[in-house]
Amino acid sequence: MSAGVRTALTVLMAALIGAGGGILAVLWLQGSGESETTRPAFSLEMLDDGPRSIEEWDGEVIVLNFWATWCAPCREEIPLFSRLDQAFSARGVQFLGVAIDDPEAIRGFLANVEMGYPSFYGMESAIDVAADYGNPRGTLPYTVVIDRDGTIVERFSGQIHEPDLRPVLNDLTDTQG
Repeated sequence: MSAGVRTALTVLMAALIGAGGGILAVLWLQGSGESETTRPAFSLEMLDDGPRSIEEWDGEVIVLNFWATWCAPCREEIPLFSRLDQAFSARGVQFLGVAIDDPEAIRGFLANVEMGYPSFYGMESAIDVAADYGNPRGTLPYTVVIDRDGTIVERFSGQIHEPDLRPVLNDLTDTQG
């Protein structure tokens, strides 16, 4: 066998091995993504209700917002979320907050700002929940939309505006309102 043929076969073999490895990597990543799109279960404290579980809202569309009192964009989102919670509650949408904050800071904040939906809270435990929901860096605000089957369908890192969220909720509730 000539050196040129040997080189060509070596290059061809390397390309086939590389392509096969790439295909296997894609298949592995697609398979591992399934566990990332299912809503992880968690329980955290609520200010006046003690520990509660997200599973209480299974079967509803959930907008899960991670926030903190010291986060300006988080504070700006709360009135929008309260309005959308009121507009979509009859359609089976539940907004839930997860405050990564101290309970006294939350109480002080909520004395001045009306939040029309329940909020969990915690420090390290809430940060862990955020990571479980695809936010390992702890970016705030961070919002996850979960469909009625418990599948995470959208993730928003940073402040959300109504034109970004309303179409998602309309699609999940089969309305155009």
